[in-house]
Amino acid sequence: MKTPNPNGWLITALLIIMLCIIYVQSNAQTCPASSTTTINSGNFSATANTYFAASQATVNAGSTSIVLGAAGYGTTPISTSDILLIIQMQGAQITSTNGNTYGSSGAAGRGYLNNTQLLAGNMEYIVAANAVPLTGGTLNLKSALTKSYKNAAYGTDGQYRYQVIRVPLYYQISLSTDLTVPDWNGTTGGVLVLAATSTLTMNAHQIIATGAGFRGGGGKSYGSGGTGTYTDYTALSTANACASKGEGIAGTPRYLNINGVFKDNGTALEGYPNGSFDRGSPGNAGGGGTDGLPTSNSNNSGGGGGSNGGTGGGGGNSWSSNRACGGIGAVAFAQVSASRLVMGGGGGAGSTDGGTGTPANGLASSGSAGGGIVILNVGSFSGTGTINANGDAPNTTLQNDGAGGGGAGGSVLISASGSLTGLTVHTDGGNGASNTGGASSPSPHGTGGGGGGGVIYSTGALNAASTSDGGAAGTTVGGINYGATAGTAGLLQVVTGSATLTFPISCTVLAANFLSANVSSNNNTNTLNWSVADDEKVQQYIIERSADGIGFASIAIVFPQSAGNNNNTYQYKDADAATRANEPQLYYRIKLVEVTGTNIYSKVMQVKSSLPTNELTLTPNPVAGFATLYVPADNPGTISVQIVDLKGKSVWKNQYQAGVGMNTLPLNNLQALPDGIYIVNVSNGKQVQTIKMLVRH
Repeated sequence: MKTPNPNGWLITALLIIMLCIIYVQSNAQTCPASSTTTINSGNFSATANTYFAASQATVNAGSTSIVLGAAGYGTTPISTSDILLIIQMQGAQITSTNGNTYGSSGAAGRGYLNNTQLLAGNMEYIVAANAVPLTGGTLNLKSALTKSYKNAAYGTDGQYRYQVIRVPLYYQISLSTDLTVPDWNGTTGGVLVLAATSTLTMNAHQIIATGAGFRGGGGKSYGSGGTGTYTDYTALSTANACASKGEGIAGTPRYLNINGVFKDNGTALEGYPNGSFDRGSPGNAGGGGTDGLPTSNSNNSGGGGGSNGGTGGGGGNSWSSNRACGGIGAVAFAQVSASRLVMGGGGGAGSTDGGTGTPANGLASSGSAGGGIVILNVGSFSGTGTINANGDAPNTTLQNDGAGGGGAGGSVLISASGSLTGLTVHTDGGNGASNTGGASSPSPHGTGGGGGGGVIYSTGALNAASTSDGGAAGTTVGGINYGATAGTAGLLQVVTGSATLTFPISCTVLAANFLSANVSSNNNTNTLNWSVADDEKVQQYIIERSADGIGFASIAIVFPQSAGNNNNTYQYKDADAATRANEPQLYYRIKLVEVTGTNIYSKVMQVKSSLPTNELTLTPNPVAGFATLYVPADNPGTISVQIVDLKGKSVWKNQYQAGVGMNTLPLNNLQALPDGIYIVNVSNGKQVQTIKMLVRH
């Protein structure tokens, strides 16, 4: 049997200092204890991810700190050693010439410049070296960034935006409801990140990121008096004609469609250089419809589809003049990879003078939103489930006005071992919107182009029903597309783990290295015994203790003393437990730290402390659904337990047969009690003892 070296603390401290210098990143992390976290809130940001807006203008590769703005979604602040994801949501320059070189300087009137300022999609996991409140502040990092990030308002370029997302690491995750990704709001959202060292069980539920990505251009009705020509690729919103481009990696237009609500960012925020209107497609956003006769805005054309892994479809031709001036479909994002993802681009709006459909005033001609991003980094996948990150559904109420383009499919990255055939993923582009051509004497009006398909990367084959298809083009009277085209298919690829994002922590929980682990209590000293198959690669064992089984703290380090032997047995005595007699039970776990930096955890072990024989104790307190009452008794007999609320009303009661000494009485089925304070009355027929109980679900 091996016991700690009583003179080992100085050596331990020196070793820790040296190891922190060499292995800063790996030793700063903590692995989760063996447990299953059931996520039962569809609003995932309320339970896990917290989304911090960018504040610092430029964060270069090699930086070790970032100034964060306030959290846009989420309720959990950043703690030291938290895992985070930094991701550049928008960041691309375009050529803003009013001609067919718009976008990429090519001849297609769409795209972006592939230069050093193309930052969109940059992302990496980072580890916090300090705590940051929900109001924001300076975040120090455990290791330097490997990529650059930029935050800038609209100016000579469209806006650049990155965000930092808190990513809690679970042991096992079980879904009891569908999860909905919070919508991108221009600074935060649009992304969901789940991480578990063991298994994700979806229980046939969905993760929904459909329409959570870049937003569609907001439709607005105009009459006569506008300026411009049907050959324009870009124009200011103040021209009072034609239609808005969608939102994407190169910027955010002045007018937006936010789930059927019109948003005007104001004349000072045109959003794209040289204007946010007309058919030119910036970045991965669909172009707006250039009207066939802008001076009257009466020859309505359709909006173009957004893009991601696939190309967006072009918008339909103008009414009457039948000119091919619909919004141009966005070009696919060529730099996409399993370590560089973007959201689906928003569709461009169709031009409108009649303002038909619902919502009114031209908003029904808006483009649709693209799909968001879902990233899963789990040990394995269990059961069945679905991830939907499609472009949003089109408006279906238009009559004789131009229709909006479809949003592109989003991006999904899944890193897991074992089979993924129970998981079905869809990142389909949204369909372009259709119109009826009018209630009386219908005639073709411009229809919407389909959104491009999204991106799916996984480390194993998914269910065969998974798709990343392009959205269909809209139709008009006679069932024709009237010049509109469908989006093209996106990417659906199986990749190796090395091609995905590098997760900053390596955990093997409850591995076979532990042959046994247990704890016992005697005279207020808790003794841990454990054995391992082979400790040749073990650097140290860290003993961790908790009062609630959730928050653990390190209390001791035990070093291996005979590397290479089999069935190595260890012991640690926690004499400090005597000072914690007011805690009826304690929890322990053992962290095995390998020389490679890998952390391996034992199971969590619970032990009841030696309690005074004359003390009535309730644990846990606060109570959720179950508690244990420790009742001392001098004689055998019946013990009656009654729980009353503060009005004196009895809400729970039971009887038990007690023996001499300390009796352990279970209080079951307390989950029906409302939150609040209660009084627990304990009677042996001769005297009554009371204790307060707090119920908190």
